Amino acid sequence: MKKQIMLNDIKNNKLLSVSTFIFMALSALLTALACVLFTELTGSMSVLMAKALTPDFLQMHSGDIDPGAIEKFARENGSVRDFQTMLFLNLENSDITINGKTLADSTQDNGVIFQSDKFDFLVDSSNNIVNPADGEIYVPACYRKEFEAEKGQSVTIGKETFTVAGFVRDSQMNSMMSSSKRFLVSPADYEKLRPSGSEEYLIEFLLKDGADVNRFASEYENAGLPANGPAITKPLISLMNALSDGMMILVILLISIVMVLISMLCIRFTLLAKMESDKREIGMLKAVGIPRKDIRSIYFLKYLVLSAAGAAAGLVTAFAVKAPLQAQLRELYGAPDNPGMSVIISLIAVTVTEGIILLSVRKLLKRAEKMNVIEALNSSGNDMGKSLPQYILIGFVIASGVFLMTVPRNLSSTISSKEFVGYMGIGNGEIRMDIRQTDDIKAKTARCAQILSADSSAEKYVSLMTKAYKIKAGEIADFTSLNIEQGDHTAFPVAYASGHAPTGENELALSYLCANDHGVTVGDRVALQIDGAEREYTVCGIYSDITNGGKTAKAAYIDDSAPVMWSVFYISLKEGASRADWLNSFESTLNAEGINHKLVEISEFVRATYGQTAEQIKKASAAATAASAAVILTVVYLFVCLMLARDRNDISLRKAIGFKSGDIKRIYMKRIFIAAAAGILCGIIAGNVLGEGIAGAILGSMGAAGFHFIINTAAVFIAIPAIALGAVFVSAAWGLTKVNSVKAFECCLGRE
Repeated sequence: MKKQIMLNDIKNNKLLSVSTFIFMALSALLTALACVLFTELTGSMSVLMAKALTPDFLQMHSGDIDPGAIEKFARENGSVRDFQTMLFLNLENSDITINGKTLADSTQDNGVIFQSDKFDFLVDSSNNIVNPADGEIYVPACYRKEFEAEKGQSVTIGKETFTVAGFVRDSQMNSMMSSSKRFLVSPADYEKLRPSGSEEYLIEFLLKDGADVNRFASEYENAGLPANGPAITKPLISLMNALSDGMMILVILLISIVMVLISMLCIRFTLLAKMESDKREIGMLKAVGIPRKDIRSIYFLKYLVLSAAGAAAGLVTAFAVKAPLQAQLRELYGAPDNPGMSVIISLIAVTVTEGIILLSVRKLLKRAEKMNVIEALNSSGNDMGKSLPQYILIGFVIASGVFLMTVPRNLSSTISSKEFVGYMGIGNGEIRMDIRQTDDIKAKTARCAQILSADSSAEKYVSLMTKAYKIKAGEIADFTSLNIEQGDHTAFPVAYASGHAPTGENELALSYLCANDHGVTVGDRVALQIDGAEREYTVCGIYSDITNGGKTAKAAYIDDSAPVMWSVFYISLKEGASRADWLNSFESTLNAEGINHKLVEISEFVRATYGQTAEQIKKASAAATAASAAVILTVVYLFVCLMLARDRNDISLRKAIGFKSGDIKRIYMKRIFIAAAAGILCGIIAGNVLGEGIAGAILGSMGAAGFHFIINTAAVFIAIPAIALGAVFVSAAWGLTKVNSVKAFECCLGRE
C-alpha cells in the first residue's frame, strides 16, 4: 500500500519529484566527479613515481664535483638506500625545434639526458622504461599537444636531427611549475650534443623507508657537498604536480559542497510545498488513527527512492563525463594501478552525501507529526506577510549561487593576471632575464648591466644575484643552507605578507615557507655564516615564493666573496617602445657577447607556467556559472510555487475585494527581488572575502603568503549579478503565472 501511495504521489507531483531528483543527482554528480578526479590524480601520480623510482632528494649543481666525496657521504649515511649522479645537458631553446616549431619562446630550461640504469627513469605512455636507439629522441609528454608532435616526426637540436620515437613522462618535471624539461636520447647521441650546451649535475638519493627527507637535506648541506643550484625533495615534487593539475579538482570539490547545501534547501522547499498541499490529507490520516510513524514513512519512502535514483544517475554521469577532464592527467601521469578504488571512494562519498540530505528530510518530516488534527483539517493557508523565513532561505540560495560563480572567476582572473607573479616570488617587471649554467656569472651580469645602462629603450632595470649561505634561526639549532638573492628588491617588489623589502645591510627578508620552517617572524633575529664568522640579521619581511622549492631569502647586500649561483634581471621599457623589437635586438646583442641567458616576457612566463591550470579553472568557472544560474532559476520557481500554494486562500480573498492578478504578482515580485538583491550582495561579499581566504589557505601551503584576489570588476560586479538577476526574473515570472488560475470565489469554499 505504501509503495502504491508513493508511486501515485510521484505521478501526481511530477514537477516536485523531478526537481528533487535533479538536485539529488547534481549533488551526487559533483561529489563523485571530485572524488574520481582526485583519486585518479593521486593514484596515477603514485604509480608513475613508483615506476620511475623518483628520488627522495635531488640536488642540482652547476660546476665541478668530487664523486668520491659524494660516494663517501652516501656510504656513511644510514638513511641512503641508493644514489647516483646524472648529467643534464642544458640547451639553448632557440637551437631546438619540434615538428618545425622552435622552442625559442619557451620559458622552460630544456635539455637532454640519457636513461639512468638505477632510478629516476623516464617512462613511455605505458609507464615502461625506454632506451632510445641512436638517432631517436623521446619528447616530454607535456609538449605533445603544445607542438602538435607525433611519433615519427623530427626534432632538430643544433645541427643534429632526431626521429621522435615516442613521448616520455618525467615524474620530476611533468608539471609546468617545474622550470626544466628533459628530452631523452641515447648515450652516444648525448656525447654528440655535449658541445652544444652546458652540463649540470643531478645528484640524487633514494632513502630508506621511514627516513626523514628534511633531516637528510640538512645532513647533505652540513657535509659541504655540491649545492650550486636548487634542492628538491619528493614531497615538493608531489606538491607541484598537485598544485598544477589539482586546482580544477579543488574548484569542483568546493562547488559540490555548496551544491549539497543548496540541494538540502531546495528539497526543503519541495517537501514544505507538498506538506502544505497535503495538510488536509495528513489530518484525515491522523483522524482515522494512522500512526505518525506510518505517515512519515510514506513521505520518506518517496525521498529514499528519489535519492537512490539520483545517486545512481549522478554516479553514472560522473563516470561518463570524466574522460575529457582526466585527459591531461592520463597524458602526464598515466592510469592508476587500482581503477576500482575511484569507484569505491566515489560510492562512499555519494552515499554520505545522499545520507546527509535524507537526514535533513527526516528531520523536516517530524514537523508533520507535531501537526494538530483540527489545525490540519481546518487549515486555510498563511498570510502573505508571514513568509519572511522562506524569503531569507531563497536569499541564501541565491547568495550560494553567486558565491559559486564568483570564486572560480576570481581564481581564474588572478592566475591569469600579470600581477600574480608577485605571489610566485618574481618581480613585477615586464621582462625577466636569467643567467645560469655558464662560467663567470658575476662578470657576465656586470656586462649585461652595462648594456642595459646604455639602452635608450630601457626605463628601469635591476640585477639580483643568488648566493648560498648557512643560516641558523628560531627552532632550528644547526646551520642550514639557504639561497639568498642580493640586490635592490624595492625596484620590482614581490608580494609581502608582512614587513617590507630589505634595504639596510643587516636586514633579511624570508620566504613564507622558510620563515615557517625556522619559526621566525618579522622583527626576529637570525644568524648567517659568512667566511666562517657569524653575523646577525633582522627579519624585515616575509614574502610569497613558490619557486625554487619556496624556501629562499632576500637581502640588499651581504658580501662579495661567495660564488654567484645564478643572476636574474627584471626590466621595464619606456612607454612607446616596441617590446617585440627590443627583445629581438637585445637577444642579438647578448648572443654576440657570448652571454648564455634566458630572456622572456613576464606575462609569457606566467602563461607558460600556469596556462594549463588557468585554462582548467576557466572551464570550471564557466560550468559553475551555468550550473549556478540553473539552480537559481529552479529554486526560485519552486519557491514561488511554495508561496502560491500556501497563500492560495489569501490570493483568492484579495481578488474577491478587487485586486487584479497583476497587482498581486507585483507584490510577490517586489519581495523576491529584495531577497535576490540581498542574496547577490552577500554572495559577492562571501565570494571575495571567504573565497579569498579558502584560496589563500591552499596557496599558502605552497608558499604564496598574503594571497589576494585580482578581481575582474566587470565580471564580478556586473556580469555575475546580471546573470543571477536574469535567472531570478525569468523563474519568478514563470512561477507567478499560476496567480492567474486562482479564482476569487475559492476563499468562500468550505466556510458555509
